Amino acid sequence: MPEINHKTYIKVPVEKVYKTISTSQGWNAWFTDETSLVINPDGTGDLRLRWTNFSSENETIEDGGKILEAIPNKRFVFQWSPGEQSSTVTFNFEPYKEGTLVILHETGYTNSERDLKACIDCATGWGEALTLLKIYLEHGIVYKQDL
Repeated sequence: MPEINHKTYIKVPVEKVYKTISTSQGWNAWFTDETSLVINPDGTGDLRLRWTNFSSENETIEDGGKILEAIPNKRFVFQWSPGEQSSTVTFNFEPYKEGTLVILHETGYTNSERDLKACIDCATGWGEALTLLKIYLEHGIVYKQDL
């Protein structure tokens, strides 16, 4: 089964990275437009990612699912469905040098044509997303396309 794996170093404390990934305000600051996110006291919850005026077609895209695990400053795990079935995205956060090592792992894709396309698109997308996250957290710069 295909998997996605990315790592990036962000020169800010792990607490700041985790807060950005584990809150609606955090996602909407650097990547999405109208994300909603609720974490229950047991570390589970719900996540809806939303992009408006996305791509040259000005589409509105929404996806998301259950938050399976939210461990402050350590891990954030959620499910969404960019392909045929749900996949699981895991963010691990490790203190490293003067900042945080962010390790992203996504599983759940099958070898179907639709899932393979989604996996390729998401592999590229997560690489871009982690770069945007790094630039936002280190420099306060946000790229949002207004078409």
